[in-house]
Amino acid sequence: MKIYFAAPHNTPHERAYVRECAEKMRQTGFDVYVGEDAYINHQPAFEVTADVDGKAIYSDENKVVRLAKSPFAREVFLTNYAQLAEANLLVALLDGSQVNDRVATEIGIFYSLSLKDASKKSILGFATDARCLRRKDTSYGVNIFTLGTLEEIGKVYEDFDQVLTALRTFQ
Repeated sequence: MKIYFAAPHNTPHERAYVRECAEKMRQTGFDVYVGEDAYINHQPAFEVTADVDGKAIYSDENKVVRLAKSPFAREVFLTNYAQLAEANLLVALLDGSQVNDRVATEIGIFYSLSLKDASKKSILGFATDARCLRRKDTSYGVNIFTLGTLEEIGKVYEDFDQVLTALRTFQ
């Protein structure tokens, strides 16, 4: 069973906590993908060769190409989308004053994929942030649309240990 772990990774603390949770899920027997894996040791497909008027110019097979879009962002999106498409479960860390925009996007994509793919079993959300837990009776501070999407095929748990217990029902 493959898990996509949607979580913010903006600070060293967040990254360490996400790695710790991912390792616990792996020890339980799950194949776990963390979105940060798409770029932690990233080697860009395009090399920046110059900067003109604040806009990067990239080299692609001996041609100079000026890109309005970031090739790195596209790579991260395509890599993570492919992992979401392969996952059976989504575990989502909902911490923050608002759920992380990346996590909200991953919840939406996974839900959309679940509409046509019965192998998509559930979304298991959880919060550790006191700001979220104080508001658990009013949506955990998660945008109502995002929360409704999550709860359509999943549930919000009050801590990671509850998520681990729930995951065992999918083995």
